[in-house]
Amino acid sequence: MLPLVHRVHAALLDREGLTPGALADLLSDLRREVQALPFGVPDADDLPREAYRDLRASIAGAWPELGFYDPATGRALSLCDLPAEIGDALDDLTDLALDLGTALALADTDGAAAALAWLRWSHDSHWGDHVQDVTPHLRWLG
Repeated sequence: MLPLVHRVHAALLDREGLTPGALADLLSDLRREVQALPFGVPDADDLPREAYRDLRASIAGAWPELGFYDPATGRALSLCDLPAEIGDALDDLTDLALDLGTALALADTDGAAAALAWLRWSHDSHWGDHVQDVTPHLRWLG
């Protein structure tokens, strides 16, 4: 499981030649594996976190075609074509990268069990929704 987390985290930050559609496949694979983990609350007092702003800038550099999208269709939006709800792909991926980075840091400091507990808990409470929202947009981009 943790090798897949490393792969997705690296792909978010460095792209590694992936298309948006290939990233969507990786995200779906990760989400499916994490959903199979038993649910538990992570036992960590001080979670290591990266700065959102710096992480978002890195992801924007690796994935320049991402932007705002319509969550209902996954289609990209222009400023003239705004629906009632707007998705922000960079925010989705940045939040995911933050949570995956926390899991990887926990694996280094507190072990795999803490990392896996964090992955499942943070999936259910946060990043799983981001993956569900952004995946149609990534597939639409190809």
